[in-house]
Amino acid sequence: MPRAERNRNLFASAIAGSTSSGSTTSRRTRLGTNPSEPYLVEEERATTTTRTETNSINRLIRKFELFEKKMDSLLNDNADIKKRLKNIELLTEINNDPDFSKDVINRVAKNIFKANIFPSTKDLVDETEHVIRKNFPDISESMDSRHHSKLFKRIKAKLLEKLRGMRGGIASRVKSAIFEIFGESQLPRIDFQSSPAEINSWKSDQRVLHAYRKLFDVFSEDRTYVQVILERVWKSKKRISNMHIAWGVAIAQLFLNPDVKGIMISENLLKKQIKINFRKLQQKRPLRPEEGELDAEETSEEESEEEEEEGKSPKRRKTSRGHVPSSGRAPSPGRVSPPLTSPSRLLPEFFDNEGEGRQRA
Repeated sequence: MPRAERNRNLFASAIAGSTSSGSTTSRRTRLGTNPSEPYLVEEERATTTTRTETNSINRLIRKFELFEKKMDSLLNDNADIKKRLKNIELLTEINNDPDFSKDVINRVAKNIFKANIFPSTKDLVDETEHVIRKNFPDISESMDSRHHSKLFKRIKAKLLEKLRGMRGGIASRVKSAIFEIFGESQLPRIDFQSSPAEINSWKSDQRVLHAYRKLFDVFSEDRTYVQVILERVWKSKKRISNMHIAWGVAIAQLFLNPDVKGIMISENLLKKQIKINFRKLQQKRPLRPEEGELDAEETSEEESEEEEEEGKSPKRRKTSRGHVPSSGRAPSPGRVSPPLTSPSRLLPEFFDNEGEGRQRA
């Protein structure tokens, strides 16, 4: 029984006792006598006294209930203060613990890299919250949206740097595998610290053009050069995703394409080629490049942006953007290679258990 109700019952019992006592006195006064004016006055006084006592008791009950409410409020405030102090202590420890931030960054980068090579900020925010909830439940309970936002802002720069490093590592492995597979007799080496003139000279070498044209030719056992290259890059994986296949092939294509200037591939150009390759994989089409496909992808993106701009403004604004020319050369007339979508360990669309990425809605 609640404390307030128990106290109210006690006071009610006391009032009942006082009223009963007053009634007995009245009856004793009446015995053997007739009603008289003095008796009526006495009874009225008794009733007035009882009413006054009742009002006083009710006032005491109300005051006591108010006191109880204030005490409960103070106790709740005290518990809330203790909880906040604990949260502050925990979050301060997190903010001052570089190992925690490093652990979160590594987990987020590893998880998201399995499914998304170029994640958006929202992807990174969602994955960061997921990692904390799953791996640090005690900390997650003490964090609200503001804490998550502050933590992400603090780790964002290092997280992006980590992802760039992971992409750069794969790109370096693809380029190294290209030189290993073709050999120096078919493809001359190039120092990545070479001058622009030396890089342009290397790109103009006919052997580079021949290597570019042979990427989708058969190397051995019905496996193309590019398949063998990707197997070297991801040799520790039994299966890799279609997205990573599209990415690895795009690096090889743009690195050897004589019409793509330089050997450091821009992110925008790489994204376009990945998009083209991934679409072909989904449609089970060969990945051999088609003439003008990069130009077509660039034009398609420009039209989409202009359509969006039309929806925002009554006037259509056009932007001038440079186009990357396609090779303008027909594929090599040699042996017809099987499409990269033929059965092989590189082709399943999703990772195996070791590398399976968390699927997003």
